Amino acid sequence: MADNKMALPRADKYQVTAENNNNMSTVQFDRTDSNSHRYMSSYRAQDVYQLLDAFITELRKKLPCDGVEYGEDTLGLYFMDGVLGHHRCDYKIQLGEQFLGDIGFFRDKRFNESEQVIIENMLAGLVRPLRNALQYHQALSFALRDDLTGLRNNTAYYDNISYEIERAKRYKIPFSLLLINIDNFVEINRQHGRDAGNSVLFEVARRLESQARNSDIIFRKGGDEFLVFLTSTDISVACTAAKRIKQAVMSVPCVFQNCEIRFTVSIGVVTVLPDDSAFELIERADRALYQAKAQGKDRIQAEPGVDSRLQEQF
Repeated sequence: MADNKMALPRADKYQVTAENNNNMSTVQFDRTDSNSHRYMSSYRAQDVYQLLDAFITELRKKLPCDGVEYGEDTLGLYFMDGVLGHHRCDYKIQLGEQFLGDIGFFRDKRFNESEQVIIENMLAGLVRPLRNALQYHQALSFALRDDLTGLRNNTAYYDNISYEIERAKRYKIPFSLLLINIDNFVEINRQHGRDAGNSVLFEVARRLESQARNSDIIFRKGGDEFLVFLTSTDISVACTAAKRIKQAVMSVPCVFQNCEIRFTVSIGVVTVLPDDSAFELIERADRALYQAKAQGKDRIQAEPGVDSRLQEQF
């Protein structure tokens, strides 16, 4: 692939940079280009993945294509439809100076020039809807994040866990949930001030992230409570993970304005059951956490009797 330097297009231009047959070229389209406008009017989806699905459906009406791969690193987006082939045609998509991602087209037979023109015209029509969908995705991601810690928030929990419950039922693979509460957090705020309390919450979030596997998801439930979602994990493995996480969170005090703040945490541990909803699962976690608190805090409490129910139903 040639390493060519390319001038950025004016604001009224689309840019599609193509890598194909070991050459790189830049294709630009005016806003008023009839082909790009015609294709652009077809795409209305706000969701990035729905938009790409609609784009691929339209593309395959015009030419055979075995697979399409899209990625955008800034937002961590990845989409793959179909299979890889022996030949590929890759594009970088930009609108002005804004990079919108990489997209590749695959099949066993080489794409000819007329087919590349079709792809490029359709990509030109995708540019603005894709830009809008990426902005919507970014705004939605912010709405599902906790302002203080940057963790996923309580709303994100219900979205994620509802999906994971259905997945657990389909594949008969349980997952577990840890509900973590900072003991005597009101006392921390009273003794050291609210800023110190916020510092403790932020530090706990970072320590939880440092202990998480790539597949685990951490949420701030609200106040002084956190949730850790453990994929493909039964109750016994979840309890082991809870011990490791508890030790890491409490291993050193939080330092705020040269003052060491020591604290403990209590953890309730539950594993999903086939008849659970996201709400019922969190209620069971709350009950397990309550038992840990009632027995003196600074404890891990697993929901009793869940092992036998899992063996019967999963």
